[in-house]
Amino acid sequence: MASIAINIPDGKLQRVIDGIAVARNYRATMSDGTPNPETKAQFARRMVAEQIKDWVAQAEGAAADIAARQAIVNDANIVS
Repeated sequence: MASIAINIPDGKLQRVIDGIAVARNYRATMSDGTPNPETKAQFARRMVAEQIKDWVAQAEGAAADIAARQAIVNDANIVS
């Protein structure tokens, strides 16, 4: 499996993790008062992966929409 690496200086890693956690609403405590089993760092990693998946899905959806529209334009029998 291929991987994508992001190099973050050690001294700035916690700042990046904290920023992602705030932006994506990480909660250290669950609604029932128990500690979140997912650490802030695990959460940040998962959010980055989800964002990449969302970008790919959006791009593929847009490409499919363009192809579908072009197919309609190219179909001479669609309107008589």
